[in-house]
Amino acid sequence: MIFEGEHSVIKAIKEKKRLKDAGLPHDHIRPLLFQGGGLMCGAYGVGAALALEELGYTDCFTYMVGVSSGAPIIAHFAAGTTAQGQAVLKEDCCDKSFINPLRFWNQVNTGRFMKVISEDKNKKIDFEAVTRNPAELYIGVTEYENAAPHLIKPKSREHFFNAIHASINMQNVSPYKVIIDGVHYTDGGFSSPHMITETMNKLNPTHALIVTNNNREFRTISTLEKFLNRFVFRMRLNGILARAINTRREARGEAIEDAMNSDAEVAVVWGDGSIGSAERNGDKVVSTTEASRTWWHGVFAQES
Repeated sequence: MIFEGEHSVIKAIKEKKRLKDAGLPHDHIRPLLFQGGGLMCGAYGVGAALALEELGYTDCFTYMVGVSSGAPIIAHFAAGTTAQGQAVLKEDCCDKSFINPLRFWNQVNTGRFMKVISEDKNKKIDFEAVTRNPAELYIGVTEYENAAPHLIKPKSREHFFNAIHASINMQNVSPYKVIIDGVHYTDGGFSSPHMITETMNKLNPTHALIVTNNNREFRTISTLEKFLNRFVFRMRLNGILARAINTRREARGEAIEDAMNSDAEVAVVWGDGSIGSAERNGDKVVSTTEASRTWWHGVFAQES
């Protein structure tokens, strides 16, 4: 894992917990936990959530935002059930019924994933437990028509799971169409401007901990992916959304830079390249998750 930005963010989260546990005023510290999207690179974020949950920080954030694969991660964390989320990642997401690049009509089966996290008795996200968390929880989604970012604050169980499905639904490789309150939404990582910018502007946290769920090495998306998004997937994407998808990595970099130059104190954590976004080896996913979990324990131990 690679840490960039202010270590004071970790210290502020720890101070928030100290004050909260002592029954002292703590509202002047408004930390944000942002979990970004990266498909199977979400193993990094699951490791972070496991460590934070084990250390007792589940109820220490003022705001939580989950985007794309970060949406179910943040939801399980808010409910205190990150271990179930880890099981979904290992047992369901590594199955070819979820990711299959050769299944051209449905390369990422988000419908199957949603069935697991909403219905499986051992892996589903408990919406009632999520609502008991004191944090304001938002799911980041992208408006299909204009690629605009939106933060959805779930109002009901159905609204909650629809928002998660929209946020993880990569319209270019998944055939589903998610409508919420009459609006067509898609993957939260495809917005323009980037969801990090929308989050920082709307929520105005004092401290922001951004878990990117992406590897630090920057690469623009391939020419092939750009071609597919602009032409082959043209029946699923409009021009505005295709352009936003094709420039999403550059937009993320700009959004992070802007966040670091804002009035808030910001820390950003990247992956170290130990896993790729389309990884299907369950053992590798588990080892990456555990390495991330150990790393996060170390970060919070050293910032005393």
